[in-house]
Amino acid sequence: MAATLTRFVVHQHKTGRSHFDLRLIHGGILRSWSLLKEPPRRAGERRLAIERESFTADSMNRNLFEEEAFGPGMVSNWDEGEVTVAALSPRQLSLEFRGRRLTGNYELRRMLWYPGNRWILAKKRPAQAPEARSNLP
Repeated sequence: MAATLTRFVVHQHKTGRSHFDLRLIHGGILRSWSLLKEPPRRAGERRLAIERESFTADSMNRNLFEEEAFGPGMVSNWDEGEVTVAALSPRQLSLEFRGRRLTGNYELRRMLWYPGNRWILAKKRPAQAPEARSNLP
């Protein structure tokens, strides 16, 4: 499980149906997931993320994207920054975002029981610190 530091961007994509696109460079390509709602920002929140077609890595800063499902539309940056990506398996990514809005640990897990290329993006709960114990009787 080798972790890589890379860039990410979350676009607010204004098409026939306005949505958000999480885009990150992974394996030399720009992978994209569409979310119908704003990405989760509180621990325990989850969002359906549908993987869309990939683009070349230099496409990250484009202002216009055309997706099969939504058609062409202008994008604006909702958030951007660095992300550490660790592929736990071909269907599970561990992400640590360092952006203006997205910060902390997330998991992106592919749903195998549902048809299509659907994933769940979840903000992980912070690890609990062990309780301080007193040596008093």
